[in-house]
Amino acid sequence: MDPEVSRQHLGSASKALSPAAMAAALELSGLRPTPDEWRRFTLQSMQGAGVLSLAAGMVFLVAFNWQQIGLYGRFAMVEVPMLLALAVAWIKGLDKLSGKLALMLAVMLTGALLALFGQTYQTGADVYELFLGWAVLTLPWVIACRFSPCWALWLLLINLSALFYSGWSDHIGPFSWIFSSRLGLTAWALPFVLNTFAYIGVEALLRSKAPGFEARWLGRGVMTAAMGFATTNVVILIAELWKTDTPKLLTPLMFIAASVGLFAYAFWRRDELFPFAVLALSWLVATTTILSRAMIEAKSGIGGVLVVAVYIIVAAAGAARGIAYLGGLWKVRETAA
Repeated sequence: MDPEVSRQHLGSASKALSPAAMAAALELSGLRPTPDEWRRFTLQSMQGAGVLSLAAGMVFLVAFNWQQIGLYGRFAMVEVPMLLALAVAWIKGLDKLSGKLALMLAVMLTGALLALFGQTYQTGADVYELFLGWAVLTLPWVIACRFSPCWALWLLLINLSALFYSGWSDHIGPFSWIFSSRLGLTAWALPFVLNTFAYIGVEALLRSKAPGFEARWLGRGVMTAAMGFATTNVVILIAELWKTDTPKLLTPLMFIAASVGLFAYAFWRRDELFPFAVLALSWLVATTTILSRAMIEAKSGIGGVLVVAVYIIVAAAGAARGIAYLGGLWKVRETAA
């Protein structure tokens, strides 16, 4: 049985089991981490933290000593560690964690090198071009790394590029049509679309057991980002309705389509409840915003605050009960099958 499904079944049965029975169930199902697993997790976390600290330390070292270090010295302080990281990745091999972390360090230092180049020669490039170039140049290394955290870093770069392009640029390029006044989309529309396609790709690679996509948290993170941007689009639309009389139907339609699609996919897969929790939170935020706006327009005062508070409590409790019911329903169906 899938460990995720076992975890859901134990969660739904936790109220019916005694503490001793629950402990025995955790042991038998293999869901309780062993001391060796805790030790491995601790070591891997410390190694990852060390890589992040080293990358950040190199950036701050150059920035702090900018006036004291010459031109060649600045580039050497970034390029030499990057070359050493690539050498370690080559020697250790990408099948070992040390090799993967070394290559991930090289990916991070590439961004520092691009930023140093732009600051030194004043290229005049927009910020989004820095992150986009960073992502494009390091994509071969990310593919070769076959490491979920490295893919997460790369997706973060794509998101930052989309955010800076949407909010702090002149919207010139192939995605400029998204920001047409006729569509009525906000600056969060492009990140939502990109994360939606990214989630579809990550899920497909996860189901095909592609190297580097074994971890479920990667797909969950992309899904959360996509629904977060979709929810932000709706919230901004509701907040700005008073500024225009033109209805903007595309934003709510995109939100509803994404919600229905995610619900149908998660219900069809029937292997985790996390998507339903994300959907519940998104709809809770959206409907609470609608209700709050209605209370403001009605000038209901403190009574409106009380109504919104009660709604949040009731809606959150109802969503939790609904998700728990789904978990129990799946358990009954699997037992019957």
